[in-house]
Amino acid sequence: MKHIIALSGDIGGGKSSVATALQEITGYDVIGTGAIQRTIAKQRGVTTLELNKISQTDRSIDDEIDNFVINLGKTGDKLIIDSRLAWHFIPNAFKVFLSVDPMIGAERVFHASRSDEDNPSLQATLENNAKRQAFEDERFYKLYTIKFRELNNYDLVVDSSFIAPELIAKNIKTHFEQWLLN
Repeated sequence: MKHIIALSGDIGGGKSSVATALQEITGYDVIGTGAIQRTIAKQRGVTTLELNKISQTDRSIDDEIDNFVINLGKTGDKLIIDSRLAWHFIPNAFKVFLSVDPMIGAERVFHASRSDEDNPSLQATLENNAKRQAFEDERFYKLYTIKFRELNNYDLVVDSSFIAPELIAKNIKTHFEQWLLN
């Protein structure tokens, strides 16, 4: 059995922070598909929100990201994958969903100050996150007939709103180790 943890979740749910904390306690490599999306957006000279809009009519964006994740599931081991859809493309992974209160998620994204995202205020960030999430929900259903917020898709669901990434990582590691035994 491969040792792959697929982290999914809400925007601002802490996937990257939890992945980093998990890496520290497992030694696994971290692959973040959000970085792939940001790279594609930068190459095209658009924001990630604009890239999400473009991807509604340009399937090549999803295909590029999806094929990368599928290949990881086939060839990788001892991985933590920060990806909203890795749970779908790597069915044998341990699947984790990080939920977050929308305002807390917006605060996290706003304070991350990513240069490729247009978030001039906390309110704008909250609105951008909601738009981005609506685009992704619609696109994921249209492309794959899945609802990634259906929590029964996951082996573990954690509300990350008020828990430190290090504690979440320890919780995930404990549940992952139990899952491996079954």
